[in-house]
Amino acid sequence: MRRQDRPVHELPSFARYLNKVFDFRAAAATLTDARVAPEFSPAAVFLAAFHGFAFRLPSFQQLEAELAQPALQQWIGAGRAFRDDVLRYSLSGFHLEGLERTLVQVNRTLKRNKALDPGRVQGRIVAALDGIEVLSSYSRCCDSCLERRVSVRKAGVKTEQVQYYHRAVGCQIVGSPCKLFLALEWLQPGEGEDTAALRLLHKLPDLYGSRFFDILLLDALYAQAPVLHLADQIGWDLVISLKQNQRELYQSAVRLFASRPADCSGTERHDGKEYQFQIWDSEGFPFSADRPKPVRVVRSEEKLTQNHYRRGKLQPETTEHEWLWISTLDTHAFPSTLVRQFGHDRWKQENNGWNDLTQNWAFKHGFLHACRHRPQTASPEGERTPAKVEGGPRWRPPPRRLRAGCAHAGQG
Repeated sequence: MRRQDRPVHELPSFARYLNKVFDFRAAAATLTDARVAPEFSPAAVFLAAFHGFAFRLPSFQQLEAELAQPALQQWIGAGRAFRDDVLRYSLSGFHLEGLERTLVQVNRTLKRNKALDPGRVQGRIVAALDGIEVLSSYSRCCDSCLERRVSVRKAGVKTEQVQYYHRAVGCQIVGSPCKLFLALEWLQPGEGEDTAALRLLHKLPDLYGSRFFDILLLDALYAQAPVLHLADQIGWDLVISLKQNQRELYQSAVRLFASRPADCSGTERHDGKEYQFQIWDSEGFPFSADRPKPVRVVRSEEKLTQNHYRRGKLQPETTEHEWLWISTLDTHAFPSTLVRQFGHDRWKQENNGWNDLTQNWAFKHGFLHACRHRPQTASPEGERTPAKVEGGPRWRPPPRRLRAGCAHAGQG
């Protein structure tokens, strides 16, 4: 094989890169779990799971088959092969603080090495925050599961059934070649997505410092006074979708913009689509009664033309859309066309974040949901109970009528 035809990267070079740039093996050595004197260290289990993630293995059973290779055993630091129940036993009691430290260390290193610089806009780094439902089940549940009643049909009869599910909020860098996830926060029973999002936003400065990113893109759900107060304190600028949940602000902006012509207009083409837009931009709108500080509102009316097949023929179709955004960005440094771009960039988290993790990295596969195969601790009275891990799922039996469907561990 000629030198220029050889693959650019191979597994040994990838491993050397991880250790040289991120000190990956040393970080793995600091990880811990709830087991006592295990034969296989938490570092070995983590490196095995990382191998499965890097090669997109769909299940622990397939990873178990690969662990029979001596080269992989040597790389993860295991004296021999181990089965998938070791993976479940360790990961069910894994201490998440070490994993979070490793994530922060990797992200800090990438920023220090200027991996985020190509995505800067006017010198600013842009992040987005949104939520996703990870898995749901009618049979398996844990102490951290959310619950809802869902209408289902059984034997032609419409009934209501309890469904258990997990939902998370994540913050991701968008626009840069490295689309880093900075942190995730899981919704707890009885709370809304906005509560978990605010908890995550409070945590980010402690993890990364206040200036790791500069601009935060948010959905209309997070257009709330506490979020704007926090952004003011930390120094983040915001671009938030504006919908009817902020009714007074929404109606005031619509009435004002309807009374005057657009401030600018234009046409852009990309990905086989043509966008024709008109933009209105105005400052001085009071956000709400409990936060009267004025904000900027940008409105965009757009005509989107794209080709679709109809009866075997490719035909152009045009649809009309209206978008409004709240922004705290300076008008002179960030004109309305840039605010519009930021507003649409929020969808990059959906496309390049959640969808990529789901379709290519098995994000929604329930590897360990409600797993009963967990490390146990003994009480002074000798009673053994599953070890409690902060933030980790703890199995609990569902209602008696559902227990028949709980036999197979590891399925959502």
